[in-house]
Parts: sequence; C-alpha cells; structure tokens
Amino acid sequence: MLELTFDPDARTLYAYFTPIDEGEDSDQAEFPGMFLLDAAGQIVAFHVEIGKDLPVTALRDALTHPEVHLDHDDTVLRLTFSQETPDTHVDLPYQAIIDRDRTGRALGIEFIADMEFEIAQRLRWLQPSIVEVFGSDEEGTEGAAVFATEVTSDAGAREDEVEHDEVAAPPRISDEEVRVGLVALVGKPNVGKSTLLNAYFGAKLSIVSPKPQTTRIVVRGILNRPQAQIVFVDTPGLHKPQSQLGEYMVEAARRSIPDADVICFVVDATEPPTSQDRIIAESIKKAHKPTILVLNKVDIAHHVDLYLQAFQEMGPWEMEVAVSAKEAEGIEGLLEEIIQRLPMGPRLFPEDQQTDLSPREQVAELVREKVLLNTQQEVPHGVAVEVEEWEERGERLYIRATVNVERDGHKGIIIGDRGQMLKKIGAAARYEIERLLGRPVFLDLWVKVRKDWRSDPSALHWLGYDIKKLKS
Repeated sequence: MLELTFDPDARTLYAYFTPIDEGEDSDQAEFPGMFLLDAAGQIVAFHVEIGKDLPVTALRDALTHPEVHLDHDDTVLRLTFSQETPDTHVDLPYQAIIDRDRTGRALGIEFIADMEFEIAQRLRWLQPSIVEVFGSDEEGTEGAAVFATEVTSDAGAREDEVEHDEVAAPPRISDEEVRVGLVALVGKPNVGKSTLLNAYFGAKLSIVSPKPQTTRIVVRGILNRPQAQIVFVDTPGLHKPQSQLGEYMVEAARRSIPDADVICFVVDATEPPTSQDRIIAESIKKAHKPTILVLNKVDIAHHVDLYLQAFQEMGPWEMEVAVSAKEAEGIEGLLEEIIQRLPMGPRLFPEDQQTDLSPREQVAELVREKVLLNTQQEVPHGVAVEVEEWEERGERLYIRATVNVERDGHKGIIIGDRGQMLKKIGAAARYEIERLLGRPVFLDLWVKVRKDWRSDPSALHWLGYDIKKLKS
C-alpha cells in the first residue's frame, strides 16, 4: 500500500513510492495537477500532468503500488484512494513536487493545499494510507491520522464518527491585569532591530549579521516584567523587493504595523534619513498608533543631534530615544516609554515563554546565520534552511538540516574545499544550538540546489515563506 505522511500546519501530503535514505533525494521536478473530489468534497484521487518530462522508467517504483496509475498516453499520473466516482476537481495551488534520486528514479511526490481548501477535513479516503502526522508531540498520535470529518452520502446527510483525541482547552494564563501588548520594531534593513530585541533577553532570539535583510520572518520575543508583558515583534527590514521572497518579507513587515499597540521606528543614527526611511515613516503614520523614534548605534554616531532633527521632521513622534542596542545602552529607558503606552489586560503568553518560534525554526535560523557570517556577495541571500529530521539518539539529539541554495556554484562555495566550509558552518551552528537547547547535539548538514527558489512560489511555500498564507 502506498504510504502517506501529513503535515497539517504546512497543509502538505507526501506519498512515498519507495523508502528514502538520507540524502538520496538529489533532484526535483514540478508538475501541475488537481485534487479529485467526491460529492461530499473528500479527496478520492490526485491527478498530475507529467507530460513527457518524466519517462516511464523513472516511475518503476511508483507503478508497483496499486493506487498509482499512468494513463492518457503516459502523460497523466494518477494516485487513486477510493472507487468513488469523482464529482468535481480543484486545481493544485502549487505544483506537485516529485523527488528523484541521482539516476532520475522518482522517490515520492508532495501535494500542498491552500488554507481555504481545508485539506485536513477532506482526508476520509486517505486515512488508511497515512502513517504519520507531523506537528504533534502528544504520545500515541504517531502512526495514526486523526481527523474530525463530516461527509454526506447519496442516501442523505449523515455524520461519520471518526475517533479523535480530545483537545484540552488552553489553560488560563492569569486573571491579573498588567500592561500588555504588541510592540513592532520597524525600520529599513540593517538598522539593528534584531540586535535590540536580543539585547532585552540577553540571548539570541533573532539572528543577526552585518548583511542587510538578515531577518526574513516575523520573530516575537516575549518579555515579562512584574507589571507588564511586552511582546516585541522583530520584522524584516522594509525595502524594495527584487524577488517573491522579498515581497514576502515586506508584506510580513507591513502587516505588523497596524496590528501593533506601540511602534518603535528604529533608525540608524550614524547617517541622515534616506528615502527608505521616509517611505517607512509615511506607512507608520497611517497606522495612527503610538510611535517612538529609536535612534540606534549612538555609540558610534558622530552627528546624532543633526540627524535627530531630520528624523523628527518626518514625524510627529510621541518620543525620541537614543540607544545602542549592541552595547545595551539606553534600552531600559526605552522600555519604560514603551510600557507606559501599552493597554491594560491579561498576559497573552505564559511567563516562562520567551518566543513563539519552535525549536526547529530557531535551529534553522541559527544555521542560516552561520552561512550569512561565513559567505559573501549573493550566496547568503540565496540560502534557506530546512530541518528535516529531529531524533533522539542516546544522549545526543540528532538533527539533519538541508541548506538550500539557488546555484550549483553556490553549493560548491558552501561546501568548500574538501568540505571545510560546511564543517566550519556546522561547528559554529552546533555550538549555538547546544546553548539554545541545553544538551549535546549531532548536527548533520546537507546542501541542495533549488534553482531560483526565491522567485518560485512552490519552493517558497515549501520553505515556509508562503505569501498567500500571509495575506489570508
């Protein structure tokens, strides 16, 4: 029987044609297709238009499964899970991705759904084939797909009784009223937003490097004080995007502005305002939220007073505060100004939680940081990191991560002569990861080429930069 895995968070199904060993998948091919649905909206089959780009010999493992068929003059691959006659179809929002080994043999195929499709509610016929559900740490869930599904039959409407684990209501955090809210750190790239966030925690919640556009995702740092809970939102630097990845980053930053209770407009005090600063200032003013102008890098600035006036004229701002995020100077004064402007309410997060990033996301970001610090020019900007395996192995935690690059030449640079660069990146990342997790780690790094992934919607979705999801 064809085996499937399901990741509900990523809305992704993966069908295995054959067991896949570590590093065996070395190439990918992408094809358009559709979900085939029965009258109740349940998935009965997948239809993939492979054309003549994938020879029959590449599908020898796939075609050993009774669910897999090749028809329509060998141009359509179909995975069928029910004898129900399809009633309708929905086009795949992202192309199906077929993983291949070095000989071109197809190893498996991945299907990604839009949020609006609600794929978790359409898996009635696929459940017997799903052997693992990702995204759950509860004991007893591995090896069994659990979904609550409502379907209808020709005999009339009925509800299928599907066993599922009861989900406990989240515990009430506190009845105490404190100053609480979201504080957006907004500014152009490389002004020190992530350094400022990290300074408040004395730890690396958001990666930093001298290169612009280091931050790609929104990182939330949860700072607790006796009478306040401040949720800092570190946003990607606002810039003119040159790729779909850039569009994702800019959209993520822009959406953080109206959602914030307080905005910190972070600027570089070592230079006068630029056109980028002025554009960002206009966006902030439209939000009509309390805004503090934060002049960073005052430890190395020589014309703070002169530039301050120019930044003030872009306002008005409720307050101007000079800080050095790198030296942690002035940050407590800034914090006091922020807390004064937050509304009263119950804490949004438990007091022992510092970030909403998962450990896997933090590990992926730490590996990417080491690539940024050790490579030059265009290479680091074309890198994305996936954590693909996370397994207890004795006293050590085994982590396998893939460093995705856009060019074959970039792969060679990151691996380096006799693998020396990859070893250097891995050693530096492992040190940070062990500090983060507080335990020994075996970090296994691989490098894979994903051609032009920054402008490929399917690759961006796979790597976690889903602009459609962001806008939904």
